[in-house]
Amino acid sequence: MDTALISNETKFIKSMFALGTDIHFVFYQPNFEIAFDRAQSLILDMENKLSIFKPKSLISKLNRYGSYIPIKICPEVYELIKKSVEYSLFSEGYFDITVKRLIDLWKEAKQKSQMPSKEEVELVLFYTGSENVQLLSNYRVKLKNKVKLDFGAIAKGFLADKIRKIFEDEGINSAIVDLGGHILTVGKKHDKSLWKVGIRHPFKTTQVILGFLELGSTSVVTSASYERYFTIDGKKLSHIINPKTGFPVNDDIASITVVDTNSTFADAMSTALFAMGFKKAINFIQDSKTIEAVVATFFREIYITPRLAEKFTLCDSSFRVIKTNEVIVL
Repeated sequence: MDTALISNETKFIKSMFALGTDIHFVFYQPNFEIAFDRAQSLILDMENKLSIFKPKSLISKLNRYGSYIPIKICPEVYELIKKSVEYSLFSEGYFDITVKRLIDLWKEAKQKSQMPSKEEVELVLFYTGSENVQLLSNYRVKLKNKVKLDFGAIAKGFLADKIRKIFEDEGINSAIVDLGGHILTVGKKHDKSLWKVGIRHPFKTTQVILGFLELGSTSVVTSASYERYFTIDGKKLSHIINPKTGFPVNDDIASITVVDTNSTFADAMSTALFAMGFKKAINFIQDSKTIEAVVATFFREIYITPRLAEKFTLCDSSFRVIKTNEVIVL
């Protein structure tokens, strides 16, 4: 454990590795040990249940046998699948947990350093779609049409919501958790001020921020391709697959940040909006009237929802800030 003194108050830093990333907890109050232990146990337990890389996980079992017989799973994973299907419907299919076959196809293409053919993509695309997930009684799930599930675009958000509940139960009212880029803020800072959460600059190093938001208890989730991408035939491709086309996203969006007290929703929507592409995403944000987002483009423009605009400070004057309610995108 690391500690640091800030304004005569101590912050306590705890870290762990899970979900393929470094996870950092910062507590601005003592007596956090039980809350941290519970959060750490939750993360490791859910990783063992959700990981597609662990052959004995619940999801690996569901992916292997769910097309043949209904598989009974635990209530937490059932809840996550149910929410995932709901968000898929809400996002018009741009968020989709049934994309594992597509992800596997592109991983194989990366290994071979050869682009898959349009026919290969279309064939795999046939075996996707949240309508193929059947939620049955007694926490049973049946998969149709040979679909396979992957929770990489929603698991951290789901865990962040569970961690927030643990912190509430244990009386933690001043903390921040970084789940590998997914930021969870709890309460306010040690001096009762709002948290300043930076949005990484999409064209510069990890230490440079494009701007920051001043926020209370919430979650901040960014989807982008500046860290996670792969190259085939000299082409740099996004790690985010458009579930409509089956191809990596190729658009004018540099990054999308979604802010919401519902971490699961924020995680799913950041991926869905990125997959939609710029025009569709802006129109979707405008129509929803509930999504709070910051959209940075490769043309050095920032499109931001009005309520977030009041909380946003730009750190790069070469960008132009545009409120989403002041623009029409055709």
